[in-house]
Amino acid sequence: MPHDDPGPQDPLILVGVGLPSGPEAPREMAYVFAEEFARMGYGADRILGLFRQPFYAAAHGAYRTLGEPAVRAIIDECAAVFGRARVRVRDAAPPAARPTEREEAP
Repeated sequence: MPHDDPGPQDPLILVGVGLPSGPEAPREMAYVFAEEFARMGYGADRILGLFRQPFYAAAHGAYRTLGEPAVRAIIDECAAVFGRARVRVRDAAPPAARPTEREEAP
């Protein structure tokens, strides 16, 4: 099967679906994006920078619809609640040497 012409049963084919939404959809999207990035450890200024970038189409659309003051308030709220945990990855200490089952048996 050619790469550019997927079959109708291809499980990896992209499918777009339109969903009905109300006037609060951009605000809810902004909360979801702000919470997600705050949970990943991003600071408020960095999250606002993401909303300003057109590359992040949905977040930028919410930014354009709501305006910067509303988005900044949402980001500050999410950062205050979810931005407290910081993730730090460290190598684990090697496990202490334990005797094997053969060494324990008399």
